[in-house]
Amino acid sequence: MSLNFVSNVRGYRKPAVLVAVLALAVASMPTAISAASEGNAEARKAFANAQEFRATGDARSARIELMNAIKADPNWADARVAQAEVLLKLSDGIAAEAELLRAMELGQEPAPVRHLLGHALALQGKVQKARDQLLADDIPLEHQAHAARMMGNVALQLGDRQLARMSFNRSMKLDEKNPDLWVDIARFRSEFGDQAGATNAVEEAVKLGPENVRALQYRGELLRFQFGLGAALPWFERALLIDPNNVPLLTEYAATLGDMGRMTEMLTIARKIIALDGRNPRAFFMQAVLAARAGNYSLARRLMHKTEGAIDEVPAVLLLQGIIEHGEDNHNAAVDKFARLVSIQPNNRQAQNLLARSLYLAGSALDSVEVLKSQVNRSGAAPYALWQAARGLEAIDERGQATGVLNRAAIHDIGKESAIRTEISLNVLQAEAQRSPNDARTVIPYIRALYSKGDYANALVEAKRLQRGNPGASPAHVLVADVAATMGNYDEALDALQQARSIRFSEPVMLRLIEVLRSKGALQESGEVLAQYLNFNPINIAGLRWMAYSHLETESWAVAAHILENLRKRIGENDVLIMAGLAQAYAGLGQTEKAIAAGRIAYRVQPSSPVVSHLYGLALLQDETRTEDAVSLLKKAVAIRPDNVDYQKSLKRASAQSRANVKKSES
Repeated sequence: MSLNFVSNVRGYRKPAVLVAVLALAVASMPTAISAASEGNAEARKAFANAQEFRATGDARSARIELMNAIKADPNWADARVAQAEVLLKLSDGIAAEAELLRAMELGQEPAPVRHLLGHALALQGKVQKARDQLLADDIPLEHQAHAARMMGNVALQLGDRQLARMSFNRSMKLDEKNPDLWVDIARFRSEFGDQAGATNAVEEAVKLGPENVRALQYRGELLRFQFGLGAALPWFERALLIDPNNVPLLTEYAATLGDMGRMTEMLTIARKIIALDGRNPRAFFMQAVLAARAGNYSLARRLMHKTEGAIDEVPAVLLLQGIIEHGEDNHNAAVDKFARLVSIQPNNRQAQNLLARSLYLAGSALDSVEVLKSQVNRSGAAPYALWQAARGLEAIDERGQATGVLNRAAIHDIGKESAIRTEISLNVLQAEAQRSPNDARTVIPYIRALYSKGDYANALVEAKRLQRGNPGASPAHVLVADVAATMGNYDEALDALQQARSIRFSEPVMLRLIEVLRSKGALQESGEVLAQYLNFNPINIAGLRWMAYSHLETESWAVAAHILENLRKRIGENDVLIMAGLAQAYAGLGQTEKAIAAGRIAYRVQPSSPVVSHLYGLALLQDETRTEDAVSLLKKAVAIRPDNVDYQKSLKRASAQSRANVKKSES
């Protein structure tokens, strides 16, 4: 082991004195599988079979053969060490630790298996014990690369970026052609926001190990993060051709299928996972999601019980549990689940909205308003959050404030998504940013504060400096785009967004690209961006909304109606823009009754909306017996937004038609 590396790493705790003759002794040290006994004939045969399965990457079959070997000769240490290595491949740290400890009881020297024991402890989250094993002075040279790699992963669990980097660099010096190492480096880079660096690392892993399942799986995971769900599937499927019974891989594959709306396929894979691992919590969770989507909350609850609480703190699980409670009208229990979710993800708007709704239904209107305050008091608030906050204000007799909030929701002029405001003073944020000018965690709040203050010039300077220092981080480019777009510098904003897109084509990047391109008048290009995004994310609600609105603009009524009806089935009839869009689409198709029905629902939900009043009025105008109702609604739209030229034209047309109807009836 490198003396410099060990002394540097141990410097985190205390100075270390190493055995000076370690390097001379390495050649005589045993390997990981150092026989304490030869094993009987039956055990050796099973062991040989296991080695053949391991050579083909079939860890599950190897595990069964090694179980046979251990049964034939329980005192054969070699078989237990080999079984531990296979169990580590299967991510079973508990069983691997047990086999290693038993092997040592049977005479296996600790030094040659410390890297395996550290690996097993790390899988269990026993990071301090793992660290003690992995930093031991007596690990043979041939296992030091593995130990250093595992130490890097332990450091990640500890949140120690410097120690992780040192460990991975050490492992790279010893074993730079190991694809598993490059997968771990990719995870390390992704963990700390270097998305471009993570992509480069996993591409190197795939290059070094084109049939390495871990590399193929993580390449798929990164592509899913980078471009969307559909981009991951070919990589998962390629890996499954190599190892069709790999449970972690099957789990990621099934989850991606589910997120794409391919529920039948997801269910098939989930059942296969349970057949392979009868206690797999994520497989039961996926089945529970499907049950909840079908409204079968009692079945969803029973399936979640089978997870035995193993994943209860996972945000998606808390969301599902809250939805189950909400679906069964257990509003206080739903509040508990959604509150825990918000505590984990304080900026999750969906979680905030669900928590606020549950609080309101549980009779805590004031708390409901408090939850939504961070959304309502900023640009970019969604209509639903504004509507829910207004209902809460009404319930606590703050009707004046409620009216103002409802007016904001009604006009749908909610503003573009902008930087979150901060409560910390600008001077304090500036001082912190100056102390750590390359630390995004301190610089971003300062940029946001400058933005909120309206000091866009300085905000842009700081954002560009952060961008230069973090070229592999998508959020750094998005921040430049936000400030530049606000200043009207659409070309600069577009350039930053294209850089962000090359790293991660996320929903926020997609929405910003469409907004900037439309501001530039590049409608066709904005449509191409949307189509590319939906190609990989075919059920994304925000993308489908834009697609529907684009078809309404081009009067492609049938396509727009089809998209909006699917959205209606997924998220219900309380979304006024979806229902108003349906009213417009059906009116365009000449399906008057459907248009009026959709408009009526939208108007019932939000009668003060000029958009709803206008489109509902146009739908009514197609029914000659409802002309006066149409005129009344269009007058209301003009009264709310007197500067809207389209509303004025529609009112003139309706008024003329009303007069014509009167003359016709008189004659």
